[in-house]
Amino acid sequence: MNDRPALWFPLVLLAVLAALTTWLDFEVRSSMTEAANRNRHDPDTILHDFVTQQTGKGGAVETTVRARTFWRYMDDGSNEFEQPQVMHRDARGVLMDIRSDRGRASSDQQTLDFEGHVSLHQGGGKAPVSMQTSALRVLPRKNLAFTDQTVRFNSADTVVTGLGLDFDMNKQTLRIRSRVKVVYNPPRSHATKSPPSLPDPPDRRPAARRAG
Repeated sequence: MNDRPALWFPLVLLAVLAALTTWLDFEVRSSMTEAANRNRHDPDTILHDFVTQQTGKGGAVETTVRARTFWRYMDDGSNEFEQPQVMHRDARGVLMDIRSDRGRASSDQQTLDFEGHVSLHQGGGKAPVSMQTSALRVLPRKNLAFTDQTVRFNSADTVVTGLGLDFDMNKQTLRIRSRVKVVYNPPRSHATKSPPSLPDPPDRRPAARRAG
């Protein structure tokens, strides 16, 4: 399934998340000594109500990453997020938003996994688009994202559902693997004008007599 560019936005947003995760990992490594026991899979860093932002050339905030809790594991360098949220506003003013119950990033930042209730939304433009699924794996450096779970796209007048999904930002394609169903809801036409009202019937009562 090839579709409009509005449906390609998750890859751009998730690539930004990968870059910010790499930055955070570097900051933590440079500010802490190695854990005494690297063989145990225990977090060496836990951050609550984590927020980081990335600004553009003009100094305005372009990307905000939030998480209720962030864990970093020294033994394998991986990162985990509870209730991650990424918001990115591009130069056109279009806001892109991704949220999920849980998120994980591999140590080399080449794999990002979002699980639970995964929702993506693009707003602020003329054609808002949203997507829901239960799991999404992203390979930012390859510009790929995919899932084998049920997906659902919603726009102003169309709902698309299917099983399995493949994004390819390099080829600018979006493919729903199987069980594709499209429901088109045309915009409602303007309400039909009421017919003009008929004039009141003539008054048939006898005229009153004048007094003599």
